[in-house]
Amino acid sequence: MQLESLGLVLNPCASISVQGGSEPPLFLVRAPIKGAQLSERLVRPDELPEAHGFLAAALIRGEAVDRVSERGIEELRGIGLLAPVDALPQPVHYDLSADRHGRPEAALDQPQAVASAGEPVRSRGLRLPEDWRDLSLRYQSHPRGGVFAPVLADTAPALQTQNAAAAEFDSPATRDFFAREGYVELHDLLPASHVAELARYYWALAGEGFMQLDDHRGCLRHIAHSHPVADFWHDQLNARVSQLVGRATKPSYSFVSLYLEGGDLKWHVDRPPCEYTITLLVDYAPLDDAGRSPWALKVRARDGSTRELYQRVGDALIFKGRELKHCREVLPEGHRSASLLFHFVDADYDGVMA
Repeated sequence: MQLESLGLVLNPCASISVQGGSEPPLFLVRAPIKGAQLSERLVRPDELPEAHGFLAAALIRGEAVDRVSERGIEELRGIGLLAPVDALPQPVHYDLSADRHGRPEAALDQPQAVASAGEPVRSRGLRLPEDWRDLSLRYQSHPRGGVFAPVLADTAPALQTQNAAAAEFDSPATRDFFAREGYVELHDLLPASHVAELARYYWALAGEGFMQLDDHRGCLRHIAHSHPVADFWHDQLNARVSQLVGRATKPSYSFVSLYLEGGDLKWHVDRPPCEYTITLLVDYAPLDDAGRSPWALKVRARDGSTRELYQRVGDALIFKGRELKHCREVLPEGHRSASLLFHFVDADYDGVMA
């Protein structure tokens, strides 16, 4: 069966790698499926015989394959390698323009993020996503300090100056509350324009199929583990976390979580690389009359009571996730929620980091 007659083409966003050490060879196919999710499938001859035959002919034997059986088409579409011409995933880019983020009065060329005592070398610079590295960027210091927000250089004036020294990011009262309770709310964590862009960007990635769909234990959500854009912000938050918790820390991994209606989060405590967790709400709809998300994060406090914490978009909560049990109830019909989670551990921690 000819693909052109069916309006099907190879997905240009798919990647294929040959897995060595076996005969016949196996193929790992990673492909976004528009409107669905990121598919990652090991193609084996006993499970997907037609798809395996297609890949072996094209990649191993170098044969031109212009006809595929009906079953082969079904298998290749199922793993995202074939897609309709009018439903191909489109690349999604993070908007760094001044039209999105404003033109700062002053901006730094190549700043260094504020470092805390005992902080690993990795987090002292700005770890850029791959598709940002060829861009000409400048960075505006966020008023909270310690965080630098990028903007395209042709729309931001350059200012050659020394980086700001570490400041008092949070008040003594905030630090005392965290020491006593094991959690505290944080405001103005990231610039508001970037919070909005993070929401747009990740929902667009999910819509084009570039994020995994997690439905384990009721968690109906699109997810991304240590995504490069989230990691860019993650490293920069370490100095603030270290100061807040009163000891040297280091970032472990970030996690993007876009909840769909019907999803929930069971009562649990976190794994070892999540000693301290920041959960930043970047999007929620619909908000309640007070402009907050009505979908509470429930935390079992140290005194045994249950605290219900409601966030506004842009609000963050830092808590000791390995100590304090936490959950979310079922997300109501017609609601959506998007959060970025930044996990940290003590600087001397030597366990798993992912």
